[in-house]
Amino acid sequence: MNVHFSGTAKRIVASIAAVAALGSMAACGSNGASNGGSDDELTVSYWDDEQDSIKEFVKQNPDIKVKEIRVPGDDYNTKLNQMIVGNTAPDVMLVQEADYVRFAQNGVLEKLDDQLSDLGIDKDDFQPAVKGITNQVDGYYGFPQGFATEIMYYNKDLFDAAGVEYPTNDWTWDDYTAAAEKLTDASTGQYGSDSPTFNGVWYSLIGAAGDDVVKDGKLSFGNGLKETLEFQKNLVDNKWQPEPASGSKVSDMFAAGKAAMTMGGTWLVSTYKDADFNWDIATIPTPEGGRKYNSLHTSFWTISKNSKHKDAAKKLVKFLMSKEGQKAMSQQLGNAPAFQSMMSDGYYRVEGKHGPSNWDVLTQSTEEARLGYTMVSSTPTFDLYDQFNAYVLGQTSLDEVTGAQVDKANKEITDAQ
Repeated sequence: MNVHFSGTAKRIVASIAAVAALGSMAACGSNGASNGGSDDELTVSYWDDEQDSIKEFVKQNPDIKVKEIRVPGDDYNTKLNQMIVGNTAPDVMLVQEADYVRFAQNGVLEKLDDQLSDLGIDKDDFQPAVKGITNQVDGYYGFPQGFATEIMYYNKDLFDAAGVEYPTNDWTWDDYTAAAEKLTDASTGQYGSDSPTFNGVWYSLIGAAGDDVVKDGKLSFGNGLKETLEFQKNLVDNKWQPEPASGSKVSDMFAAGKAAMTMGGTWLVSTYKDADFNWDIATIPTPEGGRKYNSLHTSFWTISKNSKHKDAAKKLVKFLMSKEGQKAMSQQLGNAPAFQSMMSDGYYRVEGKHGPSNWDVLTQSTEEARLGYTMVSSTPTFDLYDQFNAYVLGQTSLDEVTGAQVDKANKEITDAQ
């Protein structure tokens, strides 16, 4: 999720046939080639930008020949599934949350429980949410690259001009709505709030309103979903927030200085660092009587069960999880490190000329974050996100979204397992 973790926003899950093939392959226990390159190459796969941490590993280990398999985020899951089914899986794979569980359960990944000490891993030092996913797969089949969450961003210049007090971590949805109204200026095309352009924001708001979001491998919604839909529709109906858009029509009104507030992933800290206005961050607001909740995004460094280069693969994973490796990833991607003890080092603080300064927000959001909607197949959750926006636009009914469309998403999630 390097999410930067941004690849997560458009990932594509494998087909049902691929899932069946994974189980069949694991049952056969094939010992064929398990790397995408020559016999003397350690292959490692990930998405989007070249990773500085791997470049540093190569520099420090000239005796290990490394082939990097980089795939655009939109195509990564499809490509990885194809390689696994074709028995050409990379030795080391960066795997997203839902696939991590599926791969572990299907025998695709090397179990590493008895390697923790050799790999320098203190499992008690991981962020709390990691323990939940470990329970799902009965052990450790990989380790988190780092963490991203969702937070609120605000334009301090626009707040100052409107005489509105800056957001705090105790803000409610009512506070957010009141500020959005005061910060909207139709004469200049300025909105108080930008519409969520990342589906994770929706699921975080739903969780903050009290719903489980995910339970027993399915989406689980109640009044929290209804309250969130009404919260967002109210902002749009009053023109304090632009109508939601999708695809090529999506634009970042906050980055353009045309929206005073927005909610999005922590990876946007590095995106907004070059903004020419003063800005800062706060945790996502909660409804009255709600709870602090945001979605934890991560991905796992894993080793293929059929790798021919397990010693070299373990050496790479050990480096990636070391303080040096975590520092390189945090500084490049702006993600919080995998280990609680490294939070105080502040490697993830990618500060720009005009913000942010409230770095405690990232620490707090990581502590509050939960592995929620990312633990199920992503295509149904994105399709449902489109239905949320359709309701906000008045194109469908509340009953249709909370009933038939949620049921449809859960059927597709079950089919993909």
